[in-house]
Amino acid sequence: MENALNKWIDLVSQQNTDEVVSLYAENGLLLGTFSDEIRVGEVKIREYFDYFLAKKPQASVIDSKTHVVDENNFSVNGFYDFEVDGSNGQRELAHARFTFVFQKQNGTFKILSHHSSIMP
Repeated sequence: MENALNKWIDLVSQQNTDEVVSLYAENGLLLGTFSDEIRVGEVKIREYFDYFLAKKPQASVIDSKTHVVDENNFSVNGFYDFEVDGSNGQRELAHARFTFVFQKQNGTFKILSHHSSIMP
């Protein structure tokens, strides 16, 4: 369970779209940090990460808390930072908060729901 979030952070920082998308459940839901669209399913989630990973993000978790529901379900809530390519060609830092809901499917934890938003 504890490695699930770290795996996502590592793959995002490597800008590996295929591997990031593979972490989501087939019917996974994403409310992305830099988007105003609710995305459900692989096609829509891939669309977001094609856009987001082009910004060459480097992600780091600032703080997180895990809530275990049972052996097959848990959530992780917290704060992370993204350093991304900005519109002016400079690197920009974005502070965001997140909620991931993981569910074990066929022996592997998949992201069932992921919400991320810029800190107010």
